[in-house]
Amino acid sequence: MTGLPFKTLILLEPLGLLYGSSGRLLSPETLTGRAAEHFPPDSPALAGLVASQLQRGDVWHLHTAGPFWFHPSGELMLPAPLNLIQAEGAPSEDPANSKGKKRKQSQPHLEPLPKRHCKRHLAWRESDNGSSSGGWYPTDGLAQSRKSPNGGWIRLEDWPHLASPGRLQGGLPIYGDPWQALPHLHPRLRDDERVSAHSEAADRDGGGALFLEYGIALEPGVCLAYLSSHEVAEGRYRFGGEGHLVELRCQPLPEKLVELLSQPLDGPFALITPGLWGGPRLSRRDPIITSKNGAPPQLPWHRHGRPAAILTERPSSWRHCLGTGSAGKQDDFRLSRGRWAVPAGSCYQIAGDPLAPWAEWPEAWFPKEGFCFKQLGTALALPLSSAIS
Repeated sequence: MTGLPFKTLILLEPLGLLYGSSGRLLSPETLTGRAAEHFPPDSPALAGLVASQLQRGDVWHLHTAGPFWFHPSGELMLPAPLNLIQAEGAPSEDPANSKGKKRKQSQPHLEPLPKRHCKRHLAWRESDNGSSSGGWYPTDGLAQSRKSPNGGWIRLEDWPHLASPGRLQGGLPIYGDPWQALPHLHPRLRDDERVSAHSEAADRDGGGALFLEYGIALEPGVCLAYLSSHEVAEGRYRFGGEGHLVELRCQPLPEKLVELLSQPLDGPFALITPGLWGGPRLSRRDPIITSKNGAPPQLPWHRHGRPAAILTERPSSWRHCLGTGSAGKQDDFRLSRGRWAVPAGSCYQIAGDPLAPWAEWPEAWFPKEGFCFKQLGTALALPLSSAIS
């Protein structure tokens, strides 16, 4: 595949709460609060929604990617790269424009309000004496605070400024999550309605226990956003578990995003979706190509005797539903193999020639379980063209 597989941006606006965890029964052993928190849903959740509306033959060509979010002002938000050195507080404003800015902020949902800002960033620096492999250091030479925050989101239109965030007046704005948790208890619900699935057999088997649902409430007008190769009819759909509903609509991909995804990765780059690599028993932080004839595995990102330079955090678990079992029973679901995913925002620096755009990466780099995980948009990468010193 050489062309970008994604053709549309799918927006999901919740009609109430969404489901924010894998869920667990309430018992003394599992009363752990936010232990199962997971939000927003990964791309397989959207892939299942879209696949249910497609012909069987079209499902094998489905590509999805995400999650992102979309502000009602028209801003697409992407995960902030981990090489940004963030500071608390919104970017400082020009005093001459402060009055106008206050008036604008008094109008609800006119534009997103940043929680943090960034004027500095990390860049990969090779070792001077060759005794070590180098490291990620602040470009201004000043020490980095160990307690500096990370994560968050940046606007798509701000991505070209990542190479020099300090040049922006007040710094690069970083936005927080536009949702909050609303945990609540309820009994087990029916599959087709949000009503109690009470039965004497369930009580006898212990199935009548209370269910701790980690509900999520998004800010008014905010939508979850995903990339998709196929459009579906706009309307209301169940999404994310527990029968919660969303209003789905489609719109064209932003031209800026298409442009960034089409650029070769010359120098450092950042993942905007979780990265999945490795075999069935071992998850990795970079691609590996295994051979069935017993040949040693290949590491395509290890070049000139040097591994890829990686700036990342602790991995996150990744597992999704693969549909119903062989008997076709609706309550007999098959799960994918559990894996560890490199978090979105991770930064890479590869030695040697530039990498091709993500759309041209070989499918052999990705795990395969019935289908290639590249179809789930894993490790979607955008260039950080000048973040190297």
